[in-house]
Amino acid sequence: MQLDSILSLTWKSAYQSVRGLVLHFAPAWRQAGLDLIELDISTPGWEARLKTILGARKIGFVLATSGIGAKLQIDGQNLWAKLNLPVFNLLLDHPVYWAANHTTQPGTAVLGYMFRDHALYQASDVRSGNMVTSIDYGVPDLPLRSLSESGRPRVIFAKTGNAPEALAKSWRATPKLERLLHDVLDALAFERNGFANVAAFPPLITQVAAAHRFELQPFDPLSRFLIAQIDDYIRRQKSTAIAKALLGFDVDVFGAAWEHIDIAGAKAKFHGPISYGDLESRFPSATASLTMNPNIALSAHDRFFTAIGAGIMPLSDRNGYIAERFPEALPFSFDFTPGSIEAALEKLFSAPETAIEAARAMRERTRKTDGVEHAATFILETMQAARFLHLTPKPAQNFFVP
Repeated sequence: MQLDSILSLTWKSAYQSVRGLVLHFAPAWRQAGLDLIELDISTPGWEARLKTILGARKIGFVLATSGIGAKLQIDGQNLWAKLNLPVFNLLLDHPVYWAANHTTQPGTAVLGYMFRDHALYQASDVRSGNMVTSIDYGVPDLPLRSLSESGRPRVIFAKTGNAPEALAKSWRATPKLERLLHDVLDALAFERNGFANVAAFPPLITQVAAAHRFELQPFDPLSRFLIAQIDDYIRRQKSTAIAKALLGFDVDVFGAAWEHIDIAGAKAKFHGPISYGDLESRFPSATASLTMNPNIALSAHDRFFTAIGAGIMPLSDRNGYIAERFPEALPFSFDFTPGSIEAALEKLFSAPETAIEAARAMRERTRKTDGVEHAATFILETMQAARFLHLTPKPAQNFFVP
């Protein structure tokens, strides 16, 4: 008997990292009786392949990551709405980036954010009218190395760089907005406080903009621009601070756009971009994965979870979510005040066995309670709810009109 299927729309993304994350959901979906079909809509002939899939398979729902393929049209109508297929739009970015992916979605689409901080902004400011939810990615079941294996401590840092100064330079084309943005950055005092939360940006930006005689409206073009600039600038500050801090340590850095870092004489090695599959294959031989959260307080980056799944320590910037759910990682966490990142690295390199033991204990504790399977099941149950709301006849209630 042919299994029902989940149609995952993919594309040639950087490092194929998004595809790698989706594949971790597949075992739980297979256990629930659904197989995962991937369709790369960036390759020639994908339309014919889609037609074949739709003719041969019973599709339970469509999984669109970052809005890719969610708005495919046929005869001037949304394809998935025409086919009565619900769509789970797994969104990895804040709504101010690629704003069209967060609005004007078909009614059967669920906007599922990787980070709850972003979902809350969707609910408060964007208000698309779709069902809105979020997942905590969760701890995957990845291969582990034998604890008897020895060798030098190995730390991996996989991240695209980008210079904050280059972004700030682009603001000079509009001096009034440049002054506004620098006033916001001064008020945030990121370098002094050592952390930043994207939820704090909209009200602060609105307040500063008013002082510049701009009256912002939720999700208008100017507010989106300002939030995106501040969010991206601080992320660049964070990644740059990490890169500078790790230069004196034996760290393998994978990713592009690090030209603004002076690596002359560095102990760390910058290897350039790497595919997600190759990166994940390096986890078992590592001691830790150095990772960086977006500007969030209510979840953690997927690489935080994958490090735990591989039984290695996630060296990460801390937030309230990590402190509450993963306290074993706190001794090896940091903020962005001077010396904090170096202190976390020094602790790791001075006691690698302690770090691995703590990481294994954390994995053992969280695989059942915070495994990636929970997110996979949550997505399935959410799509059942979406199908019920939009595609299933309701009990007779003359007081409820959908």
